[in-house]
Formats: sequence, structure tokens, C-alpha cells
Amino acid sequence: MAQGPSISQRVNVQYTAMSATGRFSVIVLGVIVLLLVWSELFMPWANTWGEEADAIENSIVMIDDAGRGGLSTRNSVLAYGPIEIPGTREDGSQALLEAIKAVMAQYGITDYKLNESGSGVTVRGLTGSRVERIKADLTFNAQGEAAIEIIADLEANAAIESIESLRLTRGKRSGTLDITATAEAWVAGRSRRR
Repeated sequence: MAQGPSISQRVNVQYTAMSATGRFSVIVLGVIVLLLVWSELFMPWANTWGEEADAIENSIVMIDDAGRGGLSTRNSVLAYGPIEIPGTREDGSQALLEAIKAVMAQYGITDYKLNESGSGVTVRGLTGSRVERIKADLTFNAQGEAAIEIIADLEANAAIESIESLRLTRGKRSGTLDITATAEAWVAGRSRRR
């Protein structure tokens, strides 16, 4: 039995018998079929691999950032000390006033003026909590050495964050100073509803 031309030979003969436009149409049709097969069979795998690669990259970046953040947090704690969350406004205000009164009583100063005031400074922390600054204005008169020790004790007190302003003027009596100081403390603010 004589065998006829194979399928590939027949296709090749048919293809060469076509016009140039027909051959171009067959090539375009073949490319479209290949693209459809690619998009249906292989693109989902490629997309899955891309998503997995993105997830791995995000994990690496997150771990890297956490490592850097951990180092900077540790360095900050070493440099500045541990972070303490401020108490409520009532507790912070009471502690600020009591600290000032205790220092004044320690030095026997009874003639002083003390006024507490709130401040407009409000900070929203990373956790979304609000922190407010409260102030206490203090005016008193003391001997020079005692005045310096009082100011140092006020600054060293844990209930007082800082002495924001300080003004010393010569007192009416010899060797005395008139001191006007503003002590401040930070307290947890009231959350506002939105």
C-alpha cells in the first residue's frame, strides 16, 4: 500500500497555495489562539506566583522595618528612659498641684500664688489617644540660695514634666528673689466623638 502525503505535508501544500493575505490571516489566527491558551492556562499560575512574590516581599519589608523600629525603640529607651502613659486630667492636675505645694512646704514658703490652667496644646498619639498639656503658674519670694534649690526640686519632681518659663527678679527685701515660674505636666485628654 502506497501511503499518501502526511498531514503536515498536506497543510504545508495548502498554506503555500494561499494568497499572502490568507497566509497572514492564518498567522494572526494562530497567534490569537496561542494568546487565548496562554491567558486561560498559564496566566492564572503567573498571577498566583506574582501575588505570592508580592506577599513575600511585603513580609520581608515588614520584618526589616520591625527590626529597625526595634533598634530605634531600644535606643530611645536607653537614651530617654521608659515611656510612661500619662494619667487622667484629674489625677495629673492633682499630682502637679500637690507636688508644688509639697516643695513649697519643704522650704517653709507659705506666701505664694498658684494657679492652674489648661493649655490648648493637644497631641494625638500613634494609638489615637489624645494628650493635653496642663500648666500651673507659681509666684513666690525666697532667699537666693533657697530659691535655686526650690526650682531644682520642682524640676526634679516626677509629677512635673518641665518648668516651661522662669523669671527671677530682685526682691524688695535684701538677698531675696521674686520668682515667677510655669510648671507643666501632660495628661490623657478626653476623646472627642466624631
